Amino acid sequence: TEVSGRTVTLTAGARADIETQAPDDGSAIRLQLSKATAVIIGPEDADVQVPPQPGEELDLLTYGSPAPLGFDPAQPTRRFDYSIGRRPGFVKGRPGMWWSINGHLYPNVPMFVVREGDVASVHIENRSSEVHPMHLHGHHMVVLARNGVAATGSPWWVDSLNVAANQSYDVAFMADNPGIWMDHCHNLKHAADGMVAHLMYQGFDTPYRIAGPADNRPE
Repeated sequence: TEVSGRTVTLTAGARADIETQAPDDGSAIRLQLSKATAVIIGPEDADVQVPPQPGEELDLLTYGSPAPLGFDPAQPTRRFDYSIGRRPGFVKGRPGMWWSINGHLYPNVPMFVVREGDVASVHIENRSSEVHPMHLHGHHMVVLARNGVAATGSPWWVDSLNVAANQSYDVAFMADNPGIWMDHCHNLKHAADGMVAHLMYQGFDTPYRIAGPADNRPE
C-alpha cells in the first residue's frame, strides 16, 4: 500500500527497502533520509525543496496485510523473557550502574537454549530509562505484539528492534541456524556495559572463551 506523510525509523543495524514512483511529468522527487541527507530522483538540475518533516511514524504493527510465516508462533517450543534494566555491579573490574538482562550482567547472563527446529517466543520488556536497539545474530524475528497489542499487518521481520523505555514486545523466531549467537543491544556502548546475552543450540560448543589464550572479548 502506498504511503505518504509518514516517517520510518531505522534503528542501529536496521534496513528498509523503499519503493518510489517517478512523476509522469518528468519532475523530480525527493526522498529525505535524514534532516541533512536526501536522494533526488529526476533530472540533474532539478530543484526540489526540502519537505516538512512528517509528524507521524508509519506503524509497522498494522501496515499491510497478514501473510503466512512458515511456522506457528502461537505454539512455541520455547518461551523466554528478556527484561532490560539497570543494576549496580562490576564490568571489567569497574564499579557502576550497568545495563542488565534479567537482572544479570555479561558475562554472567544465563544462555537462552534451543534445539534446532524449535519455535521460540520472546517477551522483551524495557524497564530502563533509555531506548535499546535489540539485535539477535543469525536469525530473523517476527513481531507478534507491542505493549500487548497484537500485530495485524504484514509480517514485521527484524533482526534489530527498537525497544523504547517502558515498552514491551513479543517476538518469535525459528531456531534454524545452529551455533552460539549473540543477542544484545546494538548501541555498542550499552553492550560493553553488560548488555550482552547469547542464544545457544543444544549440542553446540565453541573453542573460544571470554579472554582466554586468544584474549577474546566480545564487543
